[in-house]
Amino acid sequence: MSIKQVNFKKEMQSHFKNHYASLYNSTQLKKLQLDSLQWSNTFYRNNGYEPIWINDSIDISSKANALIKEFSNANLYGLHASRYHFSIIKELGHSLHKIGDKSSRYELASKLEVLLTNSYFTYGKHLNYGVLDSIDSITVLPRKRFNIDMPTYLAKAQKSDSLLEKLLELQPNIPQYRTLQNGLTKYLKNASLSTNSVLVKNFRADSIKAIKQAKQALVLHQYLDSIPTDSLYIIALKKFQRDHALKPDGLIGKNTAKALSMSPYDYYLKIVANLEMWRWKEPLEENRIFVNVPAYELKLYENDSLTFESKIVVGKKKTATPEIKDSLQYIIAYPYWNVPRKISLEEIILKAQKDSTYFDRNNYELLTYRKDTVNMNTIDWNKMNEDTFTYLIRQKGGGANSLGYVKFIFPNKYAIYLHDTPAKSLFNRELRSFSHGCVRVEKALSMASHILKSDRNRYTPDSMYAYIKKRKEKSIKLNSTLPVYIYYFTVKGSDEGELVFYNDLYGTDRKLTHLLIQQRNKFNKRLSKNIIAN
Repeated sequence: MSIKQVNFKKEMQSHFKNHYASLYNSTQLKKLQLDSLQWSNTFYRNNGYEPIWINDSIDISSKANALIKEFSNANLYGLHASRYHFSIIKELGHSLHKIGDKSSRYELASKLEVLLTNSYFTYGKHLNYGVLDSIDSITVLPRKRFNIDMPTYLAKAQKSDSLLEKLLELQPNIPQYRTLQNGLTKYLKNASLSTNSVLVKNFRADSIKAIKQAKQALVLHQYLDSIPTDSLYIIALKKFQRDHALKPDGLIGKNTAKALSMSPYDYYLKIVANLEMWRWKEPLEENRIFVNVPAYELKLYENDSLTFESKIVVGKKKTATPEIKDSLQYIIAYPYWNVPRKISLEEIILKAQKDSTYFDRNNYELLTYRKDTVNMNTIDWNKMNEDTFTYLIRQKGGGANSLGYVKFIFPNKYAIYLHDTPAKSLFNRELRSFSHGCVRVEKALSMASHILKSDRNRYTPDSMYAYIKKRKEKSIKLNSTLPVYIYYFTVKGSDEGELVFYNDLYGTDRKLTHLLIQQRNKFNKRLSKNIIAN
């Protein structure tokens, strides 16, 4: 008498299909509050409820093991394994393997199947779109739309036998994101991720103690293997300064001391926050002006190639430069400065009250709202306040004008623009946040010339300089608008996997890191290793 062979795979599929509804509604799975169950329902309905992570032996497949390993490496992408039920899946996998009778594995295998698919979807969305549900408290820019049909995406990935490859392809196709992610991978290989830190003092307070503390901090950050000779210490300190966008002078100034005093884990969290922010963005246009506020740098690209760059000055913390995505429409040569009312009330009028010659010395004009000129000598500045001041203040064009010789207009609700400045000495500062929000460009005239040439504008750079020489304001409309991105990123990666860290000027890293940790802790609170019974 022959023994009938059991087709465990077929029985498993039948079990999974017949019990899927009850599995979906089970108390055990509901306690996990799975993020992507609707996608899972659609996927299994479309594929006839065929498990994709369980093999013929009713065990987790090699593809499932590869996915589980990917979850364990989530920190390579600035993500956290717990968000994808890594510990629970690992525990259930071990439990499944211990059950000797394959026909007794169906129930547990079904739970594992749903968990793995759900986690695949959640991981993919986080890689592409970011972790936070809302970003309104971090940026004024809208988030990109998430419009990927994940059930269809997974079905195609399975059909092409590229489940893991397609999962990682969901990452933003943005070079700045890719170099940052590569930099994180390299950072994790070399850094300790210790939460310890060494409080380093400014050398002006106590130079001997500052050097001793700096050496300890450099060892902690793995720029040194041990407490070194003075020559090796200086080399290491200068490299640290370059990696943190500081002047590599080998001195422990205020900014260097602050950077050294952070822990390796703090820097890891900065990378995580910046990866999260890149996931909110659409790919950049090939031709663009790109301003990174914390880096104090402006870069001009043509066909994705860097063709011009300049140092910049950005807004103070109280008058922060916002993130903006817009298009440059025209350039103004020899511009007037129409002083914003807030600056007029809080600064200009107060100075005029103390110095009756202030307006004349700084080439200011007083105008009505109809733009009629007012004789400033008829105004009693001591009586001017928010209620009585019904005028406009305008500064005439010229080298002493706060806008310098040229400004770049991309109409936006914040009245922010790029412009030249007479205060050139500020560009030599290490940290350059001094403006009321607009962006001052060190090489503004060169930038204007470059843009006019690329635009093939009928007004050439010579035309622009002619208007400046004639002291005549001229608005030059561009033939083609040029995308302008003013973004806030405090970490930048290179093609070689090197990272440069910038000062968190407006505290955005700190706020975003707090939200990410808060959301993760809230998620972890509702999990327990014993939620799903073995």
